Amino acid sequence: MVGVATTGRNTLKDLFMQVDTPAVPNYLARWGFFAKVHSSIVQRLAAWLGLHLYYVYAMPLMPSAGPDPDNNDYVLRIFVEGEAEALLARAKRLELDLNDSFVRNALKKGDVCNAILTNDEIVAFDWSAFTPTHVEDGVFVGFDARHRYGYFGYTLPEYRGRHLPRMFARLKERYCMEHGCTHTISYIAVDNRSSIQSSIAMGRHRIGLAGYLKLGSTFFAFADRAVRQSGFHFFLPATAPDLSGPTQRSPS
Repeated sequence: MVGVATTGRNTLKDLFMQVDTPAVPNYLARWGFFAKVHSSIVQRLAAWLGLHLYYVYAMPLMPSAGPDPDNNDYVLRIFVEGEAEALLARAKRLELDLNDSFVRNALKKGDVCNAILTNDEIVAFDWSAFTPTHVEDGVFVGFDARHRYGYFGYTLPEYRGRHLPRMFARLKERYCMEHGCTHTISYIAVDNRSSIQSSIAMGRHRIGLAGYLKLGSTFFAFADRAVRQSGFHFFLPATAPDLSGPTQRSPS
């Protein structure tokens, strides 16, 4: 954002690709006003022009090294197809937003819920998908077979700062590798700074910028070369999509 004011030649892509470089986050953290302006621009682009901008993050899945987490307070449970009742019974807090329809459709599709529990109650989770997934308004996200696609993650406020997702990342990766995945991939709105910081802390690296414009019957998807090479893309199905499955929540 600083460069836009000084060079006069930065493109829109340059503006958003600079936001999570090491120097700029400190600047925005210090001057929260500019962070709010950046977020406001992104939200207005989506609302007025139908333009959605995302960073795409990826990370190779590594074989487990060292012992599994030894923590009696928390346990990871991966819920799969056929376990909707068990998952819903443990999603006792309304703010988790794990409603009946979403959970059943997601598990039926073949997605899995990586849930962290304490006292047999879910306190943090995210979802993994292995097939194209509905984003919103008929738009889907696709990726190749080597990827585990992460989406819709949430940690209850009182459990944040304990690094629970990071604690159990190895176990989650092991499950995905056993099912043929070699990499994890996800996307994050360019103004979602907390999720960006969390992804970086998890060891994910940004491979580029992607997004789409959807306004009325007009649809145009775009991505950097590196993103295209990864197989990640937004698309509208050639035939009427089945929207009974899960709709993308916040990317993980």
